[in-house]
Amino acid sequence: MNSPLPADRWQLIKRLLADALEQPADQRQAYVAQQAGDDAELLAELGTLLAAAEPSRSVLDAAPAELALDALDALDALDERLTQPWLGRRLGAFQLVSLIAQGGMGQVYLAERADGQYEQQVAIKLMRESLFDPSLAERFKAERQILASLDHPNLAKVFDGGITEEGVPYFVMERVVGAPIDAYAQRQGLDVRARLKLFRTVCAVVEYAHQKGVVHRDLKPANILVTDDGVVKLVDFGIAKRVNLPGDGEGGDAATATRLRVMTLAYASPEQVLGQPVTPVSDVYSLGVVLYRVLTDTSPYAGEATNSDFTLSQAICHEEPAPPSTAVRANRALRQRLKGDLDAVVLMALRKEPAHRYASAEQLSDDLFRHLEGLPVQARRGAWSYRAGRFMLRHRAAVGAALVANLALVAGLGLAVYEGIEAKRQKDRAEAHFASVRALANMLVFDVHQAIEHLPGSTSARKLIVKNALTYLERLGNEAKDDAQLKVELATGYRQIGDIQGGPMASNLGDPEGARNSYERGVALLEPLLASELPPKAAAAANLEMTRTLRVLALLQAFRGELDAGRQRAEQGIAVARRQLKTDPDNASAQRQLATLLGAAAQIDDFAGGERDAAFKAAIDESIVLLERLYANDPAEVSTGANLASMYGLRSQHLSRGPTPEKDALAMLADEERSIAVLLALLEKNPDNTILKANLAVVYDHRGYALQLLDRKQEAVASHRQAVGVLEPMVAKDPDNVMLRVDLGTFNGELSDALLLVGQWQAAVEAARTALDTFAKVPEDARNNLVSLRDYGMAHYYMANALKARAQAPRQSAASIKADKAEACSNLRKSSELFKAHEAKFGAGGASMPNVADELRGCS
Repeated sequence: MNSPLPADRWQLIKRLLADALEQPADQRQAYVAQQAGDDAELLAELGTLLAAAEPSRSVLDAAPAELALDALDALDALDERLTQPWLGRRLGAFQLVSLIAQGGMGQVYLAERADGQYEQQVAIKLMRESLFDPSLAERFKAERQILASLDHPNLAKVFDGGITEEGVPYFVMERVVGAPIDAYAQRQGLDVRARLKLFRTVCAVVEYAHQKGVVHRDLKPANILVTDDGVVKLVDFGIAKRVNLPGDGEGGDAATATRLRVMTLAYASPEQVLGQPVTPVSDVYSLGVVLYRVLTDTSPYAGEATNSDFTLSQAICHEEPAPPSTAVRANRALRQRLKGDLDAVVLMALRKEPAHRYASAEQLSDDLFRHLEGLPVQARRGAWSYRAGRFMLRHRAAVGAALVANLALVAGLGLAVYEGIEAKRQKDRAEAHFASVRALANMLVFDVHQAIEHLPGSTSARKLIVKNALTYLERLGNEAKDDAQLKVELATGYRQIGDIQGGPMASNLGDPEGARNSYERGVALLEPLLASELPPKAAAAANLEMTRTLRVLALLQAFRGELDAGRQRAEQGIAVARRQLKTDPDNASAQRQLATLLGAAAQIDDFAGGERDAAFKAAIDESIVLLERLYANDPAEVSTGANLASMYGLRSQHLSRGPTPEKDALAMLADEERSIAVLLALLEKNPDNTILKANLAVVYDHRGYALQLLDRKQEAVASHRQAVGVLEPMVAKDPDNVMLRVDLGTFNGELSDALLLVGQWQAAVEAARTALDTFAKVPEDARNNLVSLRDYGMAHYYMANALKARAQAPRQSAASIKADKAEACSNLRKSSELFKAHEAKFGAGGASMPNVADELRGCS
């Protein structure tokens, strides 16, 4: 449906149609495409007329060219009488401009909006007056109602409808400018993969219609248009039918068949030809014919070339189509491409009995998807037995009674051999696919993810990569339940997605509950493996992954205030690592995991406060000894150095929370300097590693506090500024990274405190305000763990102190003093509220917090 039909255009169409109809039936579409060239509208018009000429052939087999041309000549005068009165007429907001096409019950006009609201071109379909009949009018209205009930991007939309003054029904719809799908594929030179993808879109829109209870009943290339930008549009629901509706059972369908028998024979299903009830599976058959043409540019029926409706009907109902690959013998490459899977898929769609076809357009599309993905197609299961049964049915008269038993035996043996060979082939293919998908998933989890893990701004990309890989692994896990290595790979995937969701030691998205669930799934996979007898290599892999998962799970639970549960998980991991080292004492990975698990246990003991000082010291000292030995052997190993730097920092922090931090300040500073030296050495070779940078920022902040204790105030401010300076650009590049954002809020608060010590009250206010703004952008769940909740409260406390200092500064107006005091009191109240919430949730513990009760008494 594209353009007007002036007299010279109409004569050109008649001439080209006459020439086309003189060509063999299987060459007509190619001839029309060649003659139309780049004129998409001409190609569409000729395609529609060719399709209309096919079902109009006489059952007496009169020459179709003569019949079609005689009909066109006879309609010339009638068209003049029928179309002229409509041209220029206004229907609703639209004015009819020209006739686009006609056929069946309707005429389609190009129309333009005429109410001045805005410019718009549409197509308006009117029922042909020459065919006006009450029952046909109901059919026309039914088409309008069907289209109005469907809403899909690949369907021509209906905008409006009504009845003219003369009582002629019409409807206004989207104007579609496109070429038939087979002509489009040929003109664009699409390869088989591109044609299948295009056809799957057709299947999707047909399936949508079926889900809405609508059977199209006239699926053919002329009704499946493709626009210049490759968008499929399914059009012409003129003979579509609703199914499974009250009063619209088989009787209704039969009535339609006896009165109208409207169909395009070359694309009709056997049940349509025989006048039997039509269902969605009938559309599947028509899709099979369309797919055959799209792939081969020819018809599946040899009888179509005879121009005989009777011969074609016999072929549709009784003759098995040749495989598509045999229809393109001259093209060796295409023949090989179609042979096998695609032959089976097309022939399954074209099975004579509806029960043996694909049950839906979606199933047909799914098999094409499986082929495109290299998976076994469903169509090849039982295809040989189906064809054998059809052969015997067609030739039953020639099969003598004396041969039946032997034939059955031979057929049975042949079928068994064939099915055995086919089963082995499918098994080999499935195993090869299993291996390739597994390799892809592991590449994503272990190679691609690790390659970008420490890059700035990679948090969201890491989540996408690991989640997709995990989807692959979960599917494989369902197929290989006894594969120990696959379970380890799955557990690794769960750990990594947990780290991204809300891991305590990695860039994360602020979802600690999701992280816990992922870690627990990994542990559940690994525990049965560790309890079983595994080969040494498999056991080592399972042990290593279990220690990694238990470490992050232990720390996550500790950060959520579950200190005892977290310590138990850490001890469980320590036991696994020690057991592995008994059998393999030189295993560096097991040594490193033991050291990091000891560090996790020490961190949890630090959270618990003074009651676990002895346990803390034992764990941290053993961890540092192990890591120093590993680092000395391989100073370039990033994870060893990063963990050693963290352990130095943790030992320093524990001293800062002890009973005499001023006395221990030099020891604290020494550990921080050791940590900085290790991190700077690693960063020199790994400048983009975000974990190393984040750890360096933490150490700079901690060193600032040690310098404050030593009364080296200016150096303390400089160190706190270094911490903020490292993190700010990292957060800007990776705004989804919750861990970095929490740290940035904390460090700005502590910078504010250091600035007050050197009398920079205005800068202190600004730093504290930045801290609060940063915390405000952190998800609530991530802001309420053991460390973050305390630091958030401290940010409000630092803000109150900075505001009070500014209020006491000289040359402040009375109004600004009053405002600063009021805001200071508000922040004190908020800090008190957060500290109480922290104590209620986590207990007194080791998180030291100021008592603001006395300061609040000064607030009105």
